[in-house]
Amino acid sequence: MSTITLEPAQPQDEIFLYELYRDLRAPEFALAPISAAQREQLIRMQFRAQMTSYAQTYPNSRYQIVLLDSKPVGRLWVVQLDGEFRLVDIAVHPGVQSQGIGTVLIQRLQQDAAKSGLPIRSCVFRDNTGSLRFHQRLGFNIARSDEAYHYMEWKPAPHS
Repeated sequence: MSTITLEPAQPQDEIFLYELYRDLRAPEFALAPISAAQREQLIRMQFRAQMTSYAQTYPNSRYQIVLLDSKPVGRLWVVQLDGEFRLVDIAVHPGVQSQGIGTVLIQRLQQDAAKSGLPIRSCVFRDNTGSLRFHQRLGFNIARSDEAYHYMEWKPAPHS
């Protein structure tokens, strides 16, 4: 049986984190009419922008590497705010998706949120139907939507 663990992201994890980002985003950029070098530069620029944005927006967040049997396979970025847990980002490498890793991570987060009596909130790009289905399968509902995102929410069962 495989073991899923988390460890805090460290500066030396940046190569893995970039490669994870690149491998997840590659299909989006594959059809762009640009050279491979331009594509790589664009993906690197977007990776840095995302990292900077998350770190500035959520300075007290937990940014963790997901390990499957001690091998890095993903990332989980969560912050506890006043009155909620915010799932900033979850990413599992395409090579190990559909093995229940993301489900285990979210269920663990749901257990923590339930103990605190707090909801979990997340946002999903409207055109990311896989992520939307993933969230809904784990009990998240669409709280609201705009032109770009579905704003998802999971609420713990009320204590009896």
